Amino acid sequence: MTPLQTAAALLKTMPQPVSTAQLEEYGIEVSESSARQVAREILSLNLYWIQAAIDAHIPLKYRTAILETLFESIRTFWWESGQLGAGTWEEYQKELDERRAKYGLLVDQEGMSHMAVSAEAASLIEDRGSVPSEDRQKLLVLLIDYAPAVQYGKLLDEIG
Repeated sequence: MTPLQTAAALLKTMPQPVSTAQLEEYGIEVSESSARQVAREILSLNLYWIQAAIDAHIPLKYRTAILETLFESIRTFWWESGQLGAGTWEEYQKELDERRAKYGLLVDQEGMSHMAVSAEAASLIEDRGSVPSEDRQKLLVLLIDYAPAVQYGKLLDEIG
């Protein structure tokens, strides 16, 4: 597959930004604004796992092209529609870099698992006040369902 096709396959595998109705299915009742913030954090978590899968399965010379194409698709299809909260794409890119560094530190230096990284993402969501702390267990289930880390590796393994 070409980098464009690989990016398209990854985008197709990624869950669409979560809505208030989907959050309610998990027993989490939040405002539209909070739902967009949760969707944004889920996107950051997914992009962390996607980049890790790309690094593990794709030759170095193709990685940048895949990520750039994937990011452009996300910006075009999801960001510009307002599904991922307020702010500019450039501001989000900085936020994403911070998340990836934080999650990378947890995995690489502290040896934490997918579940522990999801717990960190849940803490970030709670800290922002997007979801009340009493819904933490529901949020963890949602994050595991909506950040399918293993699927990205399998997809790229099949492509490679």
